Amino acid sequence: MSQQVALAAHPRAGAGKSEAKQLRREGRIPAIAYGGDLEATALSVDGRELFHALNTDAGFNAILRLEFDGQTQLALARELQRHPVRREILHVDFVAINRNVKVTADIPIRLSGESPGVDEGGIAEQPLFVLPIEVLPLEMPDEIVVDISGMQIGDVKRVGDLDLPSGVEALEDPERTVVTVYYEAAEEEPEEAAEAEAEGATAGEVEDEEAGEEE
Repeated sequence: MSQQVALAAHPRAGAGKSEAKQLRREGRIPAIAYGGDLEATALSVDGRELFHALNTDAGFNAILRLEFDGQTQLALARELQRHPVRREILHVDFVAINRNVKVTADIPIRLSGESPGVDEGGIAEQPLFVLPIEVLPLEMPDEIVVDISGMQIGDVKRVGDLDLPSGVEALEDPERTVVTVYYEAAEEEPEEAAEAEAEGATAGEVEDEEAGEEE
């Protein structure tokens, strides 16, 4: 489950480019917090602290405990703006949340275990890597683990088959495939295919010649 991560924030008066550039030179990231009963509030946070807050097991779904102006507000980091080349964070939106109100989030899916079908030469293919869910903030899982240890060749696990944690509701089509184990037939080598085609053509010519002789 997601842990609360404390993140100190400082209110800022301006909202212009010059102030934003000055903040970044000081190692701080311009931000804005809004949502629920919280009026839009311009803030700044320490760049390193933000980096560490968003690099826990929960990733960008970390429940942040914003501390500013003597108050504490639970929030999620959303709408991150990054530098197009350096990829560093230039601005971040914090969306205020209530621990008693469900939120939506995209949760990574991780496969676990060893499939007998794979051991027999099959391939485990995972077309879905992220599951959109709805859940109370403090019950948000860091990841959805899918056990494939019992999957044979030809088996499929869909969203509706997932064993989700209590309180988690999937917002994806229940029939959508999460993982499948299949056997991929070996492709013919070009030379072998050409030989087979030549043999077929030769056999056809012989049959034609025999048919001509009978006439």
